[in-house]
Amino acid sequence: MKRIAFLTAPGESANDNRERLPAAFQAAGWRVAVLFHETLGLTADGVAARDAGGRAVPLAPFDLVWILGLGARETFLDRMQLLKTLDQARFVNTADALVYLHGKFDLAEFGPETHASADVDTLMEIVARGGRWVAKPTAGSFGRDVFLLGADDIHCRAVFEHLTGRGAGRYCLLQRYVEQAEHDEKRVIVAGGQIVGAYAKTGGNLATGAAARSTELDATETALVRKVVAHLHSRGARFAGIDLAAPYVLEANVANPGGLGTLEQLAGVNPAPAVVEVLVRDSSRLHKPLS
Repeated sequence: MKRIAFLTAPGESANDNRERLPAAFQAAGWRVAVLFHETLGLTADGVAARDAGGRAVPLAPFDLVWILGLGARETFLDRMQLLKTLDQARFVNTADALVYLHGKFDLAEFGPETHASADVDTLMEIVARGGRWVAKPTAGSFGRDVFLLGADDIHCRAVFEHLTGRGAGRYCLLQRYVEQAEHDEKRVIVAGGQIVGAYAKTGGNLATGAAARSTELDATETALVRKVVAHLHSRGARFAGIDLAAPYVLEANVANPGGLGTLEQLAGVNPAPAVVEVLVRDSSRLHKPLS
């Protein structure tokens, strides 16, 4: 029987991936282990993490490993270096994908005018050039700390001080505002190099109150998504949520993208089994199963 390990965090989550995805793999006949980020360590049996019962579980024997979320900022790089010692072909999203793709820099060529800096004065100078800008963390999720700013906004400096950690050296991303995104942004869920589903959203991120509706991608949007999917897949990201307002890609979330629950609500069909199917098929092309 094939085995998959999910690395996640305890407590509440902004989406149901850590319940929905393990359940889908279990229904497909896989043995499932749910382990926790901050328990990851190097043991006599190799890289291991603990389950809810406190048992240390080595990761090397698993056919697939799926990292859900980033875990604590303070331990992130150490944990990714530990995971990098394992066979990356067995990861849904590799350690490199989490390190290099979630920071929103990698897709700048597909997006609107984009800047990033940890210096408040530099960010102020960019906004002062005119127009409207979206300011957000470089590695944020769930629509947290996203601000729409203009040169006349009295809160600009306070926003940038907050996003840069008030001198702590955190980077802020500034992206030229795309008006279409306000009323016709689309979230596309992709897995194993394939488009699983898409929906449109009005008013930003669903986690912060946006409304979702059913949609289909037109030819231009499909071509754009396929380019991004090929790019992500080549960099080790085999599951992601892509946000676009054609002709731009606004970002791609590879850490723990929401959307599966929304797709089910809109279409009445749980998309998780389809995710399992395409990932298993894609995985079989990358390596020979252990079991």
